[in-house]
Amino acid sequence: MDTTDLTNYKQLAEQVNFKSLLNCYCREFSNWSRYEGIPKYDPALADFMQTINHASFLRFDFALIGQEVFAPLAYFSESGVHSFLFPVVSRDLAADTFREINPMEFTEFAAIYSKDEYPDADAGPTQERMKNSVDNLALYLEHHKENGFNSNSPKMSFIEAEQSLILGHSVHPLPKSREGFSKEELLQYSPETRGNFLLHFFLIHPENVIEKSAADELPTDYLKKEILKYNSKNAEELLTLYPDFKVVPTHPWEASYLLQLPEVKEMEAKKLLFDLGQLGPDYTATSSVRTVYNAQSKWMYKFSLHVKITNSFRVNYMHELNRGYDAARLMKTDWGKNIQKEYPQIQLITDPAFIAVTFNDQIIDGFSTSIRENPFNGTLASKNVSMAASLSQEGFLGEPARMHNIINEAARRTNASPQETAISWFKQYLNISITPLAGIFNKYGFGSEFHQQNILVEFDQNLFPSKLYFRDNQGYFFRQGKVPELEKLIPNFGEESRSFIAEKRIIDFWGYYLLINHLFGIISILGSNKLADEMALLELLYQALKKEENQDATGMISHFTNSVKLVVKGNLLTSLNNMDEASAPRTNPAVYKLFPNPLNKHFFSKKLINPRENGIVFKRFFEKENVTITLRPIDIDKDLEMLHEWFHREHALKIWQMNWPLRELEAYYRMLLPGDHSHSFIGEANGVPTFNIEIYWASRDIVGNYYDVLPSDYGTHQFIAPTDPKLKYGSPATQSMMDFVLSESKVGKMVGEGSVDSIASMMNKAHVGFKIEKVIEMPHKKANLNFCYREWYWAKFPTAKDFQNNEVSTAQV
Repeated sequence: MDTTDLTNYKQLAEQVNFKSLLNCYCREFSNWSRYEGIPKYDPALADFMQTINHASFLRFDFALIGQEVFAPLAYFSESGVHSFLFPVVSRDLAADTFREINPMEFTEFAAIYSKDEYPDADAGPTQERMKNSVDNLALYLEHHKENGFNSNSPKMSFIEAEQSLILGHSVHPLPKSREGFSKEELLQYSPETRGNFLLHFFLIHPENVIEKSAADELPTDYLKKEILKYNSKNAEELLTLYPDFKVVPTHPWEASYLLQLPEVKEMEAKKLLFDLGQLGPDYTATSSVRTVYNAQSKWMYKFSLHVKITNSFRVNYMHELNRGYDAARLMKTDWGKNIQKEYPQIQLITDPAFIAVTFNDQIIDGFSTSIRENPFNGTLASKNVSMAASLSQEGFLGEPARMHNIINEAARRTNASPQETAISWFKQYLNISITPLAGIFNKYGFGSEFHQQNILVEFDQNLFPSKLYFRDNQGYFFRQGKVPELEKLIPNFGEESRSFIAEKRIIDFWGYYLLINHLFGIISILGSNKLADEMALLELLYQALKKEENQDATGMISHFTNSVKLVVKGNLLTSLNNMDEASAPRTNPAVYKLFPNPLNKHFFSKKLINPRENGIVFKRFFEKENVTITLRPIDIDKDLEMLHEWFHREHALKIWQMNWPLRELEAYYRMLLPGDHSHSFIGEANGVPTFNIEIYWASRDIVGNYYDVLPSDYGTHQFIAPTDPKLKYGSPATQSMMDFVLSESKVGKMVGEGSVDSIASMMNKAHVGFKIEKVIEMPHKKANLNFCYREWYWAKFPTAKDFQNNEVSTAQV
């Protein structure tokens, strides 16, 4: 089906960008579902599926604008980073015709669809940036191939790993957008092309320079000594004439931008600033295009750069510069020394100094530079250290992913299978991340933007993770409750850096950056490469968090393990609303959404929602009624026409409201059955199909919006087809439904939301122990919200407590 040409770099780049866009959409919107199987009653869709020889899709419902989109699914990720095949197609619902679409067209659909909630949504700017992203990525892929670069070796140095992130963020719609660079500049300054360049220096009057340093000397003093080593006659003469002036570095691209500014020209005219030009040794970009590295330098430089990267000019603001300085000062106190002593598996890389330039009492932000420690210099430059983002990158240009190669080589070195190794590897990853980070957060109040590009992983001789580094301490934050303690260490700590954040907000940051962006990314890459089952990895993460719960006084761990939603940054919606998320002040920098918590899968019942077999999953004989009730998952090929007839019976019309055409009903089940929201079962009385039940996971259902839903809550809908009392077997059918659901240990309580118009339904529920909590107004009905615990059911039917569903083999469940 997938006929991608590995030499067509534009096509490859567009597909990579499309995958990222689709994953963004899945994270930020809910009008999508899985679609499995070739339909019988939708010939146009069946013909398309047979043409491409594929029958597994994500379907995006744009019916409000007359479209639906089908994206061929290569791998469905429980943690949220799916893999797709091509082509992606759209169906015009009115004409019932299919056509291939590109990411620009999908972006247009997304913008129109989101207009009701986001009236400022506009596809145009995002499409322009997306075109730039695709063009840039095509250039990088071609350059990578033609130069024979390697990006997936098990062992890579710090800078090799930094420059291996060719594909970019897997859940960003604009992973390689860099507006402002020409093609030549992209080749010279991009990490993906491994370009080298000299830094550009200025000599500036000391009254126009602001600098701070928590290191042994001021950065300008260090740079002045360095400049004198570069054998520049111009620099030496100017330093002799102006010995008190400060040496200020800039990115060479930014220097050209700065020299065009009126205020810089005025400073030159007044001899407050001199252009020293490009000097010194070569530097190269890290994964962040504006942070540069030299293997022999003790410092890395994070420059301001007026290139629009994704959707923002990347400029260092004063509060961010002060945040790095404050964090570096704090690390020199007993606070920092104790962290290093208690948690040696964690190393915090600091940005201890910064330089800024002012003129007429205004910051010229293009000069603002953060100066970072470089722990990977000299003999340490070859250390096997990689940012987590490079570990989470899929393979490209026909090569396997780096994680695939790491696990397989680790398996060889430890004489274990790749699957065993992947589990052991991930357990070790959790050991060096969850326990120390939770401990530091509780005891020291420290949090950070622990996303994939800010986390570096060091490997031992067997390629297992042994240590984590955290960089970019402009993103270091502290719990509001720690203000008094930290101000005792450093008076007025955080006053200029805005470093303190309310506990709730910092916990949300952790949920997004550490869990969703980082750890779920590691889980997804292990899963998509068939190295481990994602459900097993999510369970390991859940248990690692639970181990810390008793020591956690902040509520963070409980939030991660029990909340049904986590806060996630909406990269697509942020772009569609043309927000500059790097702007200051940060009044409304980005869109944030709620994302279903994958850790809730600890409470997920495959038996109830994803049964593996079509055979009988429940069987019970009721002596009083002389009836055997069985349950089996629906079989679309076998049951569709029967269900269609049931739902058109008079007593089903008002309450069940599923009297749809066969085509629509078939689509409903083809989307319901592969999902994790609900499942449908046929109930038989003495072998005769009699009733239908749907079991749903309440935390993924609309009902969860109307009460404090728990991830262990499960609900049911029940429809009994016969109206003849002798054939209904209402009580045995309902008891069987209760027995089946409550026999699942993952179920805490059962929930229902029957229509207030369905008195018979509520009486039936009350008969087995349900109690009404309150009346709720749902979009499609006014309903009785009702609950039932095992004890309530058993009080009504004591014999049910001892009933065991032994007649059904576990292989069928």
